[in-house]
Amino acid sequence: MRITLDGTPIDYQERGDGPPLLLLPGGAGHAGVFDGLAAHLADHYRVVAMSSRLVSAGPDGDQHPKVYAEDVLGLIEALFDEPPAVFAFSAGAITTLDLLAGHPERVRLAVVHEPPVVGLLPDADRHRAALEAVRAAARTGDLDEAARLMTDAMTAPEPGAATPELRHPGDWLDGHAETSPEPPTPELLELFARLGELQPLFLEHVLVPFTSADVDVAALAAAGPRLVPVAGIDSRGKLPYRAAAALANRLGLPLTEFPGGHLGPVERPTQFAAVLRALLG
Repeated sequence: MRITLDGTPIDYQERGDGPPLLLLPGGAGHAGVFDGLAAHLADHYRVVAMSSRLVSAGPDGDQHPKVYAEDVLGLIEALFDEPPAVFAFSAGAITTLDLLAGHPERVRLAVVHEPPVVGLLPDADRHRAALEAVRAAARTGDLDEAARLMTDAMTAPEPGAATPELRHPGDWLDGHAETSPEPPTPELLELFARLGELQPLFLEHVLVPFTSADVDVAALAAAGPRLVPVAGIDSRGKLPYRAAAALANRLGLPLTEFPGGHLGPVERPTQFAAVLRALLG
């Protein structure tokens, strides 16, 4: 499905019936990565998964979370009669922070999974430099080097991070260590190939503008219990987890852990949906 917002086409997928739940993906922003998760939520919620304008319209130049947040606001106003709960991960979570800071009345609950906002970290300058190196490699066309630098920047463990109070909705924690990600479906494998084509645009035009975006801590604090910072238990010590923990610490909120790692909603849709339902409860 497609909607046009201020002249920009935005693609979205919709299924199910019940309270409104909006899903915002990370990376380049393709709604299809939520197919597995949405399938497990559609019997409880009216689930809308939204693609970004990078996927839907292919614009040139750097992308910015404030612009994406306005896209999300436009979609909410066009599709929903009441404020939805929003679940988002990675770049989508950064968009959601901007949306909640600017329009808290339009969001019932914002569940933000590992928003990699490096400005909240004590070693922010080092992380910014590492991510700038990723973008520089992508701009020279050396995508293999960009991918290697990206992996190093996002996954290298860092000791000594302050840990907020941890919460674990539902009963998933017992036995999780013995579980594995679900095998990707043929449809998801096909989508990964499409996302591979978008990766150069993401590395050059999304990664740095989003991760370096300022976070309006005062506005998010005013939103109070509408915000739920979330991180994957398998991401402990890595940059996105540390950023989520820093956000929780800055706001005096607990950090809710979910199954899996940074791509938990994509790789573990069955487990993830059960925990998200328990959280939204």
